[in-house]
Amino acid sequence: MSPGATFERVYDAIKQMLLDGELSPGTPIEPAVIGREIAASITPVRDALHRLTGERLVEAPNHNGFRVPLLSEAALRDLYQWNGRVLGLAARQVQPASDTRIQHSGSVQEITATLFLRVAQATESAELVATVRSLNDRLAIVRKAEVASLPVIVEEITGLGSIIAAGDRIALTAALTRYHRRRITAVAGTVAHMIRPTRR
Repeated sequence: MSPGATFERVYDAIKQMLLDGELSPGTPIEPAVIGREIAASITPVRDALHRLTGERLVEAPNHNGFRVPLLSEAALRDLYQWNGRVLGLAARQVQPASDTRIQHSGSVQEITATLFLRVAQATESAELVATVRSLNDRLAIVRKAEVASLPVIVEEITGLGSIIAAGDRIALTAALTRYHRRRITAVAGTVAHMIRPTRR
């Protein structure tokens, strides 16, 4: 396998661990341990972790090792607000989808990420698409915790999907505002679920 192919395999594997919540928020990431788990040498593991640090999925505090970010209530509130602003900007430009069927396969976080990416793609702005992709990645583990901290979340996402498919900008803007306000109100519960230990 070429060095480039090895790096991409390692990067994809570690990123998926982060998105799935297999690496607990706030815990150190040991490159040697990760390397043994995914059958890779330490160099591509470190290179992948540096890239993921640039994507803000990993932290390197004071350049002293790596760790999984642990969002405080204030930081999560800020992230929700930024996500809301980005999607609000996109919503003002969205057009009705040519395919109005809403796909319900996958987890809630996967469906949510797909719907929000769909909003960005409808703007035909590459910058908005890239920003929403990045926010989807950073919020993946958060959305997993939301399932435990927010009631009737499936119904909420289903309704949001129908509004996105209809392309009604006013209704979509209002729905996105409600979506983010609800999560900002529930920040404490979401953070509490995020810090429960998973595999580490």
